[in-house]
Amino acid sequence: MPNFTLSEILTIMLVILIVFGPQRLPEMARKAGGVVRKARTMATDLRREFQEEFSEVAEPLKEIRQELKGVQQDMGSSLGSLNEEVAKAKAELETQVAESAEEAQQVLQSPTPPAVDDPVKDPVSPESTEDPEETA
Repeated sequence: MPNFTLSEILTIMLVILIVFGPQRLPEMARKAGGVVRKARTMATDLRREFQEEFSEVAEPLKEIRQELKGVQQDMGSSLGSLNEEVAKAKAELETQVAESAEEAQQVLQSPTPPAVDDPVKDPVSPESTEDPEETA
């Protein structure tokens, strides 16, 4: 809405008084008041309709937002427990690696290597693996 100073308002009222005359001025004021009242009523109704339409759209969005917050909290708790499990597994692996490294270091530092059991004591020659009927 435009900002009018007091002198501008008085000038506009003086021009209206001169143009329309003192006899028609009360009638013009009533008509202007009626137009302003109708304009305000229309603006209020329009605002109310927009608010109703907005609330129809906003309510499902609020419900979706609440559901997403619940999912986010669930995911956060699941992620927290998963992080704990990963940390435990990492600690176990680090312990196993340290033990293996210690065992390897002991093996390397020993003067004679430990005896390794050979699963194949008697190697089989390729000729003995052939079927006896095929050679005959």
